[in-house]
This record gives sequence, structure tokens and C-alpha cells, in this order.
Amino acid sequence: MREYVFLLEYERGVHPIRDVFIEHPDVVVTTLDISLARDRGWRVERMTGPEEALDTVEAVFFNEQCNDCTYPTHTCDATAEYQVLEREPTARTIYRHVTDMTYCHAVSYLALTTLGDGLVFDATQRGPYYEWRLLIPSDRDVGSFHRALQEDLPEGVSLELRRAGDPDRWLQTNRPQPERELPYEQREALETARQLGYYEHRGNTSLEDIADELDIPLTTLQYRLRRAEDWATTIALEQTRIGKERPTGAGEAEDVPRLHDRGIANSE
Repeated sequence: MREYVFLLEYERGVHPIRDVFIEHPDVVVTTLDISLARDRGWRVERMTGPEEALDTVEAVFFNEQCNDCTYPTHTCDATAEYQVLEREPTARTIYRHVTDMTYCHAVSYLALTTLGDGLVFDATQRGPYYEWRLLIPSDRDVGSFHRALQEDLPEGVSLELRRAGDPDRWLQTNRPQPERELPYEQREALETARQLGYYEHRGNTSLEDIADELDIPLTTLQYRLRRAEDWATTIALEQTRIGKERPTGAGEAEDVPRLHDRGIANSE
């Protein structure tokens, strides 16, 4: 098996669903499972963020647009059903079922028709970015999918190839499991601390400064940061352990057209 990881970056005005993510950059959607056939598909996703922002995103996410199509003028010829499986103040677990699909400009459908069956999908949405990770049988032509994807993208969407090669810390080891997901409040505390320079060498930011920025009690901030730091440390140590166990030569790139590196850092 080989993996192919790429990032789509959307400008404003290209797709209404991407626009609402751009307007609410604190909202993150991670895929828990994608199952796809040529005429139907199932998907479970976890959406986290501030409650008000989640309500806004959810209202657009559940409309009749194909929220995975590269842009709204190329929609799915299909019927979509959405259901919220779990609803919390700062999180949603969403089930999506698509039937009667004869053609679709969704990334997953394009991969299926180009590369065939046996694919595994992983995806994360945040702000203008939509990152996809595909696990593909080694005998498939990844270059043909790459070219088809480039041709399918409208003006205002850029494509960055992030990785093509041997699987590297795939789903269960590359990201926290759902049961160990970082709650939004803890992620917000950790990101705010980083943005204010709390973790920089000789930083001048105090915990009181961060608590004031978030408008929460100091004791609440301390609790959230402790939990978030424990979460981050656990994930980092697991990835370090797995990295040491990787065989020499793993992860070399496939013969795929190399795109311009836009230097986009992971915002999480």
C-alpha cells in the first residue's frame, strides 16, 4: 500500500461551505470513517469548535449542496441524508449517507473512479484548508489521479502535494483516536497560549495574561492547559516511538508531479 496526502486551499467565494469555514477558523472537522461505492457512500465526521460557530457551520453543512464537490457548479447527481449522532455544546458527530449517485465531483468519488476499489480515506477541514490522506494499493497509478484532480479544480483552489510514498503513521497512529480527542476548550487554551508566546523561550506572557485573553478564571485555564499539554505530550511521544520503528528507506516519494510548496503550517 502507498499513501497520497494533499492539501486543497480555497479562496473566498469559490464554495459556500468552504466560505463558512473561512469565516469560522476555530471549527475543525475530522473524518472518523469514509465508506464509498460507485453508487453510494457513508461518512462519519467529528466537528469541534465554539458553540455559536458550530451552529452556523452546521446550518450550511446540511443544505443540499455537495459539500465535498470541488465547487458548487459541479454537484453530485445524488441524494444526501445527514444526521447528528451526538450533539455537545462544542462538538458534533455527524453521519452522512449519499445514495443514487451516478456521478459526483467530490474528491473521494474522483479517487474511486480513477484508482478503483480498495481505497481508504482520511480528511480534515479547517479554515480555507481541506487536507486529504488516501491509502492506495501499490499497483495503482497515483499520477493519473493527481492529474485528474488538477483538471477538476476551479480557479481559486490551489493544490499542494504533501506526501506520496510508503504509509507513515496512518490513521490510528497519526492522529489522536476519537476517544482521546482534544476538546475544543482545551485546544483553544493551548492555541491561545502559543499565539501569545507563552511557550517561547524567555516569553513574557503569563498564565494570567492568557486567562484574561480567554476571559476565564485562572484555575480553569490551568486545568485546561494541563489536560491539553498531557494530550499533546502523549501524541508526540507515540509519534516519536513509531518514527524510531520505521524501516530505513520508508516514505520515499512516488513519481508524481511536484507542486510548489506554499509553506502552509499545520494550524493545530
